[in-house]
Amino acid sequence: MSANKPAPAKIAITLYNRDYVVNCAAGQETRLRQIAEMVQKEMEAVAGNVGNQTEPRHLMLTCLSLADKLLEARNTASDALTKQEDLFIAAVHHLKQRVDNLASPAGRA
Repeated sequence: MSANKPAPAKIAITLYNRDYVVNCAAGQETRLRQIAEMVQKEMEAVAGNVGNQTEPRHLMLTCLSLADKLLEARNTASDALTKQEDLFIAAVHHLKQRVDNLASPAGRA
């Protein structure tokens, strides 16, 4: 017998003066509203930069803008991870040298 899954939630969101009903996993309603708010703000910013565009073009430019921000965030996170890895490697090498020095006859004296 399979476990009962909660029914998907339905929420209403508005993007650029259009209302949509969207399904999401139960408990994810707040997150979806936050995402919709982020998209709405980006659509407003794009509209302010490009002027009067057709709706499909406006949506396409908004998607490109959000994808650009996502790529930049991924690159920044990757760079930060690389820096952390470099620090960990340097710390391990330093500790190895300390252990080697302590283990050597001169280090025990």
